[in-house]
Amino acid sequence: MKKQAERESWFLVAAGAALLTGIIAQRGLESGWRAIYDEDPPADPWEANSWKAALGWAAVSATVVAAAQLSARHGAQLGWKKVTGKKPPAA
Repeated sequence: MKKQAERESWFLVAAGAALLTGIIAQRGLESGWRAIYDEDPPADPWEANSWKAALGWAAVSATVVAAAQLSARHGAQLGWKKVTGKKPPAA
């Protein structure tokens, strides 16, 4: 039972860190896009001024958000180890 509770706690910590970091990264990307292009990022590729802009936005935002989430999970692992003294439980 203790192992299950530990797994659930770890899941919440890792998911929370990744979710929060992903939201922050996405907002930062949107702000950067607006600052550079003086318009909102493409929301729908079929309605974009250019499919190249929509494709570029999709590629950049996916890459940055995924990297941020991966970094957040790694940071959560380090924090978990520091707090508990052991590695996070396996999925």
